[in-house]
Amino acid sequence: MPDATRGNGASAVKVMYVRVGHTMKLRRLTWYDPCEPSALDAMLRAACGVAPSQQYLLLDQTMCAVAVSSSLPSGETYELSIVGPAPGKEHKKKAIVVIDPISTGAVLAYKISQMGIKVVAVWSEVIPEDLKNFVDPRVAIDFAARIEHGPDGIASTVAQVRALEDLDVSDVMVGCETGVLLGDMLSEGLGVRTNGTAKSGLRRNKFYQTEALRTAKLNACGQKLATTIDDVERFLKEKPPAQVFKAVVKPVEGAGSDGVFICDSPEAVRSAFKSLEGTKNVLGLTNYAVLLQEYLRGDEYVVDTVSRSGVHKCVAIWKYDKRLFNGSPVVYFGMRLMPVEAEPELRAMVEYIFNVLEQLGIRNGAIHSEVKFEERGPVLIEANCRLHGGEGTWAPMAEECLGYSAVTAMLDAYLDPAAFGALPSMPSGFRAHAKEAKLRSAVSGVLKTIDQAALKAIRELPSYRSEMIAVKVGKRIDLTTDAVTACGNVNFVNKDLKQLEKDYDAFHEIVGRSIFTIE
Repeated sequence: MPDATRGNGASAVKVMYVRVGHTMKLRRLTWYDPCEPSALDAMLRAACGVAPSQQYLLLDQTMCAVAVSSSLPSGETYELSIVGPAPGKEHKKKAIVVIDPISTGAVLAYKISQMGIKVVAVWSEVIPEDLKNFVDPRVAIDFAARIEHGPDGIASTVAQVRALEDLDVSDVMVGCETGVLLGDMLSEGLGVRTNGTAKSGLRRNKFYQTEALRTAKLNACGQKLATTIDDVERFLKEKPPAQVFKAVVKPVEGAGSDGVFICDSPEAVRSAFKSLEGTKNVLGLTNYAVLLQEYLRGDEYVVDTVSRSGVHKCVAIWKYDKRLFNGSPVVYFGMRLMPVEAEPELRAMVEYIFNVLEQLGIRNGAIHSEVKFEERGPVLIEANCRLHGGEGTWAPMAEECLGYSAVTAMLDAYLDPAAFGALPSMPSGFRAHAKEAKLRSAVSGVLKTIDQAALKAIRELPSYRSEMIAVKVGKRIDLTTDAVTACGNVNFVNKDLKQLEKDYDAFHEIVGRSIFTIE
């Protein structure tokens, strides 16, 4: 908007648009330049309902804090974020709701508690009871309150959160895949920072996700949703001919590689559909439909993002190492943390994922997207609208290499907008390199021993940092065929990428000799 002038032209009339509060209502302010900063500050406070005792930050569209000054450019849009206590709430303790705080959600809850903020655990109606204990004891905390979302609906759950009179609940965060839909509903119902419910269906249902991308003219995987064997036959009939037959069959609302089949024949597709139809997945959810998809042949990556008010940051790129093991083609051997400059196509891949987030209506929070790079460019496998899983054991590696992780970036997005604004838009400038290596089992039964000499050799590798062993002597161990049946992981970090690769290969050579014996 061009500046107007007043009187003899000594002062210019300027305008700004300010989004304020979790509802992000837009305010329009007009002022004269020059004027005293205190006058503009008073105008901002009056227009946006900020009390004199409260502190705030004025953030530009990249989430960087700017000084309140009449010299600000005209026509820009800003966000006003209150960072000080609200009047009348000093007696209340700041609190954050974490929905289904298990796996990496437990790490998130632990980090929040370490900041002196209370955590309210809200359990979704779909999470199985046994999964509620899926928490590493090292990050277990005492919750300020526990609330069960039940058949009475979202209004009841909202009322229960509001009834916590000694707590000032400022935000709702999702801890696990099972909490995605409830996270949208509860954050919207409480009037806090939210993605809303208008596009919630796209955030859990992988079929609808891909169709939304196709409608938006973004690269999308060929697919069909199957609820009957007739749907499977139609998919096979419509499938474009290829020199080598391959197709993917998986739950439409799964997690990890649970229930994922890579099929090399039409009969294998039929068999995979029958084995999934009507069963429960690893999250305890019924497989009411099965997704049949084109097999993407390119390298597979994870793009972890965090967003605030529609500003997206890629906080990690991981390249998967999946191999054939125990007859399964999708066994995780590990993953490498990648700087965006490591491969020429990574920047375009991240930009593609940013476009995916827009189509899913993502304005706030963490997203864990899996993508393959094909001849036609990046193609989404699925976007999981929560933090990267795996119990968050990858986070310390990211923090050592980058100075931040998806977990800390998510907390910045909600609680420290200036710190979020300072994060780069894509990961670069690594201090070191990192790889996660997965422990795997070639045996099934009751675990008798774990080869301690082999573990000692792994721990003595120069790049070794930490480990998480998920199996115990005397308990059952299964053949590793997917992410769910992995036996744990070891983290490697080194400033020397060649040494890191050498240690990673040495790890797999040791594990390949089998470190587990059964009774």
